[in-house]
Amino acid sequence: MIGNRGFTLVELLLATSLLTLLMGAGLAALTAGTQMASKADRYNRMISRGQAALQAMSKDIRAAVEHDEIYLVSLDRQNEGKDTDTLDFITGRRPLMDQEDQVSTGRCEVGYFIENDPDVEHHWLLRREDGSIDEDPFEGGTVTLLGPYVTELNLQFYDGLFWQSGWELEEKKQPMIVYIEIVIVDEDKIENSITFSRSVPIIAG
Repeated sequence: MIGNRGFTLVELLLATSLLTLLMGAGLAALTAGTQMASKADRYNRMISRGQAALQAMSKDIRAAVEHDEIYLVSLDRQNEGKDTDTLDFITGRRPLMDQEDQVSTGRCEVGYFIENDPDVEHHWLLRREDGSIDEDPFEGGTVTLLGPYVTELNLQFYDGLFWQSGWELEEKKQPMIVYIEIVIVDEDKIENSITFSRSVPIIAG
């Protein structure tokens, strides 16, 4: 009669080692999956912000108009080696925000610029809107956040023959095409920045 044989110490150690290896592999796979999901989430947020900012700027620029000899103006600027251009113009679009004590003309002043937020050490793309077109079309109105974590705004202008940086008041005309380039960074400072660009024709003239 054959008696029941238990596990030897070697077999128990081998089984324990295999179980540890399996658990380690499972944990590594879970960690890798979580990291990949976090990475994808960060990139998706950056892409969404960049696309939304480009879309908003494009709509305004396409409808840019000359108004009482007021033309589009852009300053070619840099801050700490990064492009931080400004853009101000009159758009043929109605104001997006309700503003008191303003007479609606179906047009509004619009401005775009980069500003640093020292609290979080990041830059924002801001949009200025003034529903009343006054004597100073490049000041006043309401400023809202258009693109969080936008560190650069680079603008180029096509006059029909050449591309140029900046567009001064002395031009006395509207550019035909505005090239927009913005750089989005990861709020957690983990992923590489993403550059978004688009060429926008001015349709309204």
